[in-house]
Amino acid sequence: MSASGLHGVFIGLFDLAIVAAGIIYTGLVLMSYRTDGPNYRPHINLYEPARSVETLLVWLGVKILAFTLRLGIPVFGMLSEASAEVGEWYLRRRDPETVASFRSRFMV
Repeated sequence: MSASGLHGVFIGLFDLAIVAAGIIYTGLVLMSYRTDGPNYRPHINLYEPARSVETLLVWLGVKILAFTLRLGIPVFGMLSEASAEVGEWYLRRRDPETVASFRSRFMV
């Protein structure tokens, strides 16, 4: 096997490791949010710096997730309302046959 082939294999394995670490981190954040809610408290231990960094990163992820959920729910509500208004506007501009066909198909 050539050096460039080996390099490609190692790059592929490195990419796979990065994706796996991202999936594990996402799982840790979601489980921590599910069990402790947005009030997740990191536990810092100076004798275990790697675990302390891990808990700080999970805490940061939980805070970002909580902020996103708090901000996202009203935004999706506004988008849903705007979508309904656009649909009503669209139906008002159509002829009665098209409106009746649409209502019979989608509005049971």
